[in-house]
Amino acid sequence: MDTIYYLIRVDQGSWISIHPVFRWPVQRLAENTINAVRFAVSMEVREKKVELIELFYDLIYVYAISNLTLLVEDPEGGVITWQMYSVYIVFSMIIILAWLLMTNYVNRYCTWRWYEYVLVVVNMSAAVLMTQTINNDPELSAVTLIASVAFMIACIIVLYLIQYVKSGRKDSYAKYNLIVLLVMEAVFMAALGLRSAGYEEVAKHIIAVNLVLGMIVPLVARKIYDAAPFSFPHLVERLELLTIIMFGEAIIAITGFIDLTNPEPLGFMNFLVIIMMFGFYVCQVHYLCDHHRVTRAIGMILCHYLILISINLVTVAFIYSDVGEVDTMFVAAMMALSMAVFNISLHGTCIYYHERFQRRPMDTALMLLFTAVGAAVMIGLSGEPYAVSVGAILGFGLNFAYFWMKYRSGTAPATD
Repeated sequence: MDTIYYLIRVDQGSWISIHPVFRWPVQRLAENTINAVRFAVSMEVREKKVELIELFYDLIYVYAISNLTLLVEDPEGGVITWQMYSVYIVFSMIIILAWLLMTNYVNRYCTWRWYEYVLVVVNMSAAVLMTQTINNDPELSAVTLIASVAFMIACIIVLYLIQYVKSGRKDSYAKYNLIVLLVMEAVFMAALGLRSAGYEEVAKHIIAVNLVLGMIVPLVARKIYDAAPFSFPHLVERLELLTIIMFGEAIIAITGFIDLTNPEPLGFMNFLVIIMMFGFYVCQVHYLCDHHRVTRAIGMILCHYLILISINLVTVAFIYSDVGEVDTMFVAAMMALSMAVFNISLHGTCIYYHERFQRRPMDTALMLLFTAVGAAVMIGLSGEPYAVSVGAILGFGLNFAYFWMKYRSGTAPATD
């Protein structure tokens, strides 16, 4: 495995922060250190194979994400109401957070012993139950939803507890996750109790806060996350596979636009949009980003939150464009917003670029310009039948073309 040199900063002995240092030999590091930097060490990039059961696990969550379209498929008065949006966002957060919690454990600890197989399968069963609660009447299925999520978290708690005990109660990362998950579990159970007592609105807000905290805790717990062993290549591969399967679901959703008995350009144009999105994604994440590194993956994870949701919303916008009663301006605005979220989130992964691909302000400016051009076509010509598809092809296609050229121009090895 490749060896990368790192700086380790020690702050009064209380924590360790690991930072990659590129192209600096150890001798030069010793000459250029400041008071906060005490020494340099070498760390190996931790490789981890993605097992078949992980792919099977991902399929369940893609199915759950694709079912989110059920929450917004019946707009009221030609638009999606704020209540529909809020339910959609909450369900999205629940699904992605549930996937991430288990994936985080698998990435750092899992060696696929018998008890790990058992608990992952049980967790998958609860995920299937959670998926069945996705509908337009959250009041009807709220209890089942909360109970299934609480059960999924309980499985992960048991897994971390086993690791903590095996380490002789010295694994600080396992201990920290146990605390976080136990707090989340207690909050979900409290929400379930409040709902049973008739405090439905209070329970809703508590659940929302709990989900937000579950997503931002890694950001505020940098000290622990920095020092924990982590396989960045494994996580990126899991995220890529999950996203590719999501693109597959989008392709399936738009097949209804293709009628060979009465060919229309719209179906093929929508297919081309998905191809442009996929090309841009693969170019940015698979080719431009350096997977073979030791680094925190918080940025990659947060970007994929929004990437997955935006792919789903693009699919919904295509479905709306084929429904006559939906306001055309609303469809155009929805597609423009989804395209902006996708492009900006995807470009956010540039912090993981290979060394030979420079991050330039011009890249960001052109990405925003191409996105704005596509959005302008959609909104400015919203009354035209192909405006949304043409704008999407421009917004996604121009970005794909530009960043593909960036990749091709930087494929030659960098020279010192």
